[in-house]
Amino acid sequence: MIKQLVKILWRFLDILLYILGFGAIIFALFLWNDIAGMIGTGLVLLLTCLLIDTLPRNGGD
Repeated sequence: MIKQLVKILWRFLDILLYILGFGAIIFALFLWNDIAGMIGTGLVLLLTCLLIDTLPRNGGD
């Protein structure tokens, strides 16, 4: 039971840190330049799509 709770919390923390990390990078790029921010947004979306496509469909472990 505790293992399942830790697994769920770890997955939630992974997603939260992923979003916050890329959000901070995009925010910094928009502060620097609008075009750089838009290019950064496009790259983040491409990386996210690539990550979703390469993840196993059944949940891995």
